[in-house]
Amino acid sequence: MIAVFNAITNIAEDIEKNVFVDCEKFLSSGLNDQQMHDSVHDYCSKIIEREFKRVKSVHGFIGKDNKEYTTINENGKYKISYVAIDNVDLLDVDFSLGTIFGIYEHQMDAFHLKAAMYITYGPTFQLVFASKSEGVVYFSYEDGEFIEQDPLTLEKKGKINSTGGVASEWTKEHKELIESFFNEGYRLRYSDSLALDTHQILFKRGGLYSSPATKSFPDGKLEVLFEAFPISYIIEQAGGRAISQKGRILDMTNVELHDKTPIYFGSSSEVQKVEDSLSN
Repeated sequence: MIAVFNAITNIAEDIEKNVFVDCEKFLSSGLNDQQMHDSVHDYCSKIIEREFKRVKSVHGFIGKDNKEYTTINENGKYKISYVAIDNVDLLDVDFSLGTIFGIYEHQMDAFHLKAAMYITYGPTFQLVFASKSEGVVYFSYEDGEFIEQDPLTLEKKGKINSTGGVASEWTKEHKELIESFFNEGYRLRYSDSLALDTHQILFKRGGLYSSPATKSFPDGKLEVLFEAFPISYIIEQAGGRAISQKGRILDMTNVELHDKTPIYFGSSSEVQKVEDSLSN
């Protein structure tokens, strides 16, 4: 696991430097916005794959966008899922973006998820690592290296209300749920970058992130293997909870590569309120 962790720190440093700090090669390339976004995504994917190919304990990896598993070492035990860059469309507004990793042992399902990590780039350059033995630890980049900081844990109740989806497509029940949190004084914090929205809840020690089923996304928007499993794992190791309409996210079985899910995660108090709403 140490070698995998070190590979991810190398990934973080390269992408931060070459995409978010020294980004002229992308901005001055003469590409339109979509072409530039594709170029950034391809660059990030290549860096991730390059670093994992150097790690003997990695059996292989698969990215959210290409969905093709690449075997590196037949004797390796870790299978890694990744989101190369989380919502690259936000790159134009100088916003923090992220990369998300799920680290599975032998099989890619929730039961075999051994660790999860995400990186936040740009104005916020940090790395968050979660495992059952370590809890949730974050590292800030200072003077050319990642420095371990205090562990991240969630309080029972928070004050952040981070909700995605198009409001006009929300169900009546979801609208009432969101409104009830605002009526209690919760603050809206939503960036449309899953890594950043998770980061906000962890750093503010609580709150609720919700991505409900909508008319456009009746099965939910987040991909289970690449997004919901790793983020749910991190949240649970921090003392929080993560559910869908059908129960705990990490209890999901028989998950296929393209499966998506609605998700609600955060502090236990907020998630309990979601459960009460869904059961009515």
